[in-house]
Amino acid sequence: MTDAQARTGESIYVSTLPGLEPALESEARELGLSFRRAEGGIECEGPSGLHQTANLRVRTASRVLLRLGTFTAPTADALVEGLRALPMAGVWDGKTPLKMSVSLHRSVAPGPAVVLESAAVAWNQPEVVAAGYLDDEDERPGLTLLARGEGERWTVSVDTSGTPLYQRGYRQEVGRAPLRETLAAGILRLAGYTGDVPLVDPMCGSGTFLVEGAWMSQRRAPGLLRTFAFQSFPSFDKAAWAHRRAEAEAEGLAEPRAPMRGYDLNAGALGTARRNARRAGVTLTLERHDLRTLKAPPDAPGLVVANPPYGKRVGETEDLPDLYRALGATLNGAFREWRKALIVPEDPKLVAALGLKGARQLQVKNGGLRCLLVLAGG
Repeated sequence: MTDAQARTGESIYVSTLPGLEPALESEARELGLSFRRAEGGIECEGPSGLHQTANLRVRTASRVLLRLGTFTAPTADALVEGLRALPMAGVWDGKTPLKMSVSLHRSVAPGPAVVLESAAVAWNQPEVVAAGYLDDEDERPGLTLLARGEGERWTVSVDTSGTPLYQRGYRQEVGRAPLRETLAAGILRLAGYTGDVPLVDPMCGSGTFLVEGAWMSQRRAPGLLRTFAFQSFPSFDKAAWAHRRAEAEAEGLAEPRAPMRGYDLNAGALGTARRNARRAGVTLTLERHDLRTLKAPPDAPGLVVANPPYGKRVGETEDLPDLYRALGATLNGAFREWRKALIVPEDPKLVAALGLKGARQLQVKNGGLRCLLVLAGG
């Protein structure tokens, strides 16, 4: 990073999943980021390379956008001029296909089709194709931009993440009901988990909660195993990035600061969890066990976290109340001194079946489904 780049600085937008905004803000404060709240996430300002730091270190981030510029454009011609004036040379080689997601807020005209046509004219391209909302996956190659129109005011950003940030790189196999890594990390943060007390998942599946908890405990940056879209930018500085990665790696601990234990009745799920843990480089204790007879480990009380079934598959719905009552009995019995964090369907009967007195409920989404994060104890 040159002195000129450091003086220039940059502005970024960091998105997160619905319901995880408080966790994202808490994490940003912990990382020392200067930010302000924005719809669906936060906006940050800082030195050049801030987008790299956010991609590498922010566990609850879904995606990081680098602001390219803001301008007023009441007409299509003005839009072309505004787009043409953006500093594209640092992020685009002039050859890579361009994709654009258009978001309109109180904007009557120009519409999305005109925005795409204007971008094609401004950047002398045969076409600029429409991209979906940036929290969706888009496998098509190319540079992805976001144009947000509010009245006559337009803000244009570039996606610096590429594949969504929940794809850490270790989970090449998933269980029957996969939980995004970013959601798992957010739930742990909302539960007040800091990695210094034991973590237990009685229905661990592919082990996502446990791996994310172990990485938090080890202070391991979540982006160390993957690549990012910004690595293909013309302005990408390999040496500066290598230094940033090395700093993050040096901060990590060799082992979690507290035990990580997972249990499941499904032997196949436990095998998947073991392989995911191995790829993530973490140490977990995984055992086959029925949650109905599970006993708390001989450690100081910690956090129990779980993502029980939602009943979305045939034959599961009628069994859910009994399962939730059994889970609640274990939590209120063997784990009564432990804190609890459960992500469950937005179903009052199932929440009641848990029997967790004095529990708080926060609304979150899991794979587009409206859910509740139930927090109890502590």
